[in-house]
Order: sequence, then C-alpha cells, then structure tokens
Amino acid sequence: MSTAGRVLIRQRTVAGCAVVDLTGRLNAHTYGELRDNLIKLTLDQPRALIVQVDELDVVSEPALTVFSSVRMRTDAWPAVPVLLVVHDPQRHRMIAGSAIRRFVPVHSSLDAAVDAVAEPPPRRRRRAVFLPLPSSSHGARAFVQETCREWNVKHRLEDALGVTTELVENAITHAGTALEVRLELHAGYLTVAVRDEDPHPAVLRQRPSGRLQGYGLQVISALSRAWGCSPAQDGGKIVWAVLSVGPRRLAPFPV
Repeated sequence: MSTAGRVLIRQRTVAGCAVVDLTGRLNAHTYGELRDNLIKLTLDQPRALIVQVDELDVVSEPALTVFSSVRMRTDAWPAVPVLLVVHDPQRHRMIAGSAIRRFVPVHSSLDAAVDAVAEPPPRRRRRAVFLPLPSSSHGARAFVQETCREWNVKHRLEDALGVTTELVENAITHAGTALEVRLELHAGYLTVAVRDEDPHPAVLRQRPSGRLQGYGLQVISALSRAWGCSPAQDGGKIVWAVLSVGPRRLAPFPV
C-alpha cells in the first residue's frame, strides 16, 4: 500500500496482473505523483496494470488523462498494458464515453479485465551491478557484448554498446551511485536499462550541429527506437532505451 498525495493506492496480484484500487481525489495536486506511482508498479513487468477507480473522485474529465499518460510512458518499455475497471454502471458509461477510452480499455468488472489481457510474449532478462567507477563502463560493455552474442542479436551489438556506454557513463557522472544494468529481449526488441539511486530525471542535452560523440542522451535518442526515464520503487530512477532487433535468427528461449 502506498499513497500518492491524497490518493490511496491498494495493490494486490490477480492472475499475474498488478491490480490497484484507488481512493481519494484526482486533481492537479495529486496527478503527477499518482502517475509516477502507477508507472513504478509496471517496472516489475506484471502481465498488466489493472486500475479500479470506483472510489476515485475525479474532479474533471481531463484529469483522467493520468491513465493515458501512464500507458504512453510505459508502452515501449516495460510494455505492460494498462486497463481500467469501473463497476458502477453510470460511472462506467461516463468514463467509457470519454476520450480516455481511445487509449486505455475500460471494463465493467475485474474478471472481464483479466480475461482481456493477452498472454505476453516471453522475455529474456539479464542484470549486472556495477560500482560508480570509470572502469564500470568497460565492465558493462563486456556484459552487453556477452549477452548479445548469447541471444544472437549481434547485428545490433554496436548500437547496444553505444547506448550502454552513454547510459552508464551518464549515471556515473551525474548520479554517482551504484548502478544496475538490465538487458531484456522481448517481442523483437532489445532494451538496455540502467538503474541508479538518484531520483532526478535524466535530461536530453542539445549538441552542437554535426557533433554526436560524448553527448549522452542525444546519442541514445539517435540510436534507439524509443527511450525514457522512469521513477524506480526505491526512490532512484531507471533510464532505458529500446532497440529493434527484428525476429530473425534470435536464439531460442529455453524450454
């Protein structure tokens, strides 16, 4: 259980899905923290995030965009679907008839929402922890190189190494904390994610025209399909980038 301003979040697991019940008032003051807390719940990659909103006091229809914001911020990674549940028929008609329905499915029962969640494709994951030392950049690159060869995604190895170098060196320079490098192969995409203990969001710096090397997140933006920065459960952050590797010649998953 956690609180987001005056919104109380009660969490449980049902059929592999993270189910949360919201109680309180959703307004301009609680919007941001609720959004971030819901994003945190997707980082452990449940089958889906199912949000029950019967007890949530929504001050206006635009406030409902908090749920589409969560969905858009987590769509590329960790790729966890977001669904709403509203039991009350009148309230269900109101929310289902709003613009939010274009982005987030709205169901009339928890069972219906769980039944609507498709079985996710299998994921490969590997993690390694490093100290905030210059030598960790080399160690992280070796970890990525070994993993990409094992997973048979060598055709994106150079880009994965470039992204890893920038993420790790950015964390060493600006966070200065222990860091974790996470690799994930899922549905034809390779994700490189680096978690550190500094809660301040990563910022994309502008670079002079014609220069790329050494400009951190600008390099990541150029090499990846999508990238982002998500708040971590422990108060730090995860900066991630997704590379398309396609379905070809990927190493089979263990049976």
